[in-house]
Amino acid sequence: MHHRTEALVEHAFAESNRAPLWPVRNAFERARSSDPPVYFLLHIPKTAGQTIRRHLGEYCSPGAFWEPGSTTGRRAGSRVPHEMRFVRAVSGRDLGCSLENLFPGREIRRIVLLREPVSLRLSLYNYRMMNYLARGQGTYSFALHLQVLPRDFVAHRLLSSWLEIPWPALMAMANAQKYELLNRALANFWFVGDYADCGLLIEAIARDLEIPRSATPRNTSREWQRQVEWRALRADELSAAARETILMHNPIDRALWESWHAAGFNAANTAPHSLSAGRRSSFFVHELIRPGYEAARLLLRHRTALGRGKGGGTARADRARDSGDWMLAARYYREALARMPNTPAVWVQYGHGLKETGKPAEAEAAYRRSLVLDPDTADTHLQLGHALKLQGRIDEAAQAYLRALTLDRSLGHAHSELAGLGWTAERIEQALPPPI
Repeated sequence: MHHRTEALVEHAFAESNRAPLWPVRNAFERARSSDPPVYFLLHIPKTAGQTIRRHLGEYCSPGAFWEPGSTTGRRAGSRVPHEMRFVRAVSGRDLGCSLENLFPGREIRRIVLLREPVSLRLSLYNYRMMNYLARGQGTYSFALHLQVLPRDFVAHRLLSSWLEIPWPALMAMANAQKYELLNRALANFWFVGDYADCGLLIEAIARDLEIPRSATPRNTSREWQRQVEWRALRADELSAAARETILMHNPIDRALWESWHAAGFNAANTAPHSLSAGRRSSFFVHELIRPGYEAARLLLRHRTALGRGKGGGTARADRARDSGDWMLAARYYREALARMPNTPAVWVQYGHGLKETGKPAEAEAAYRRSLVLDPDTADTHLQLGHALKLQGRIDEAAQAYLRALTLDRSLGHAHSELAGLGWTAERIEQALPPPI
């Protein structure tokens, strides 16, 4: 193996077993060792991550929940932001372990939920297809979906994101090395479980974070199927040979699932299963040809969409909206709704077009139609408040803003709108229902 790859492997081994990388250097940092723990929740797609994220975002105290994004980065630099001392929970799909350096002297409680390999790939496929349909795009086969995904999707996501190993280095590593790295890392996790353990996990952290002990499921198939017509592909529709092929092509994901999905709070004492023998070149070869499958997927998505009408579902409307032509955007969104009337996001955009062209009453009707289809979206209640305020219906607007805050207490715009209507922070807090 190239010496650069060897160095990266050694670094990842050290990271998976490490103590905090920044030593406690003075009395102030020593005092911080008694600070509350920080929960790091690694979000693997389709493992209840949205349910956890939205629950934390809604109920954690201000500043206690942090989602590193493109602005702040998902890797740590050398500067510790002052506000990090308030953070109690960190969540994201691409968290890197170096972010732990931002919390010197504090206990880190790492959490990850896994999913059985076949089930995960089916769920991800159904989600993507429904998401594309909601955006007016086309669909493609499950077989192509499997070719588009990297082999050992979960394993390589953890290796590249959490352990921060570059993709070229991963292509040069053997499966056994990858598996050993992941086992060492997961042994230092506070909780490792199945995605169905989401409720158990939230209950376990609720008291410490002062949040409700149960969460509303989010981003579910049922939620998406209210928006689009899609017959979900089920596991029992796959042949035994198809299931076995998926497992054969993803040996690390299979071993991770079998070893760790029942670990729970006992990760340190979990004995990993043996890794089944597989073709060493499978990942490397598949990565070389995968861009071709990506191109085929892109072509099918847009070719199918174009067949439904010029520009596809909402493409023309989105372009008109982005260029500021709200009258044209409203017209195109209305046409899109004729084809997909049960898509709440399109009703919201249609409402925006009506509101921006001086039709607040019609906009109100569009927002209310969206809320019939999806009643728990905070931003839609916020937009309804705007439409009501434009009509001079201030009391109704205030109630819409309060509903938005009830669903998402971090929604700053709703706070600002109520303040603009003369509401004090104390009055807002008293009007909001207590967390359940």
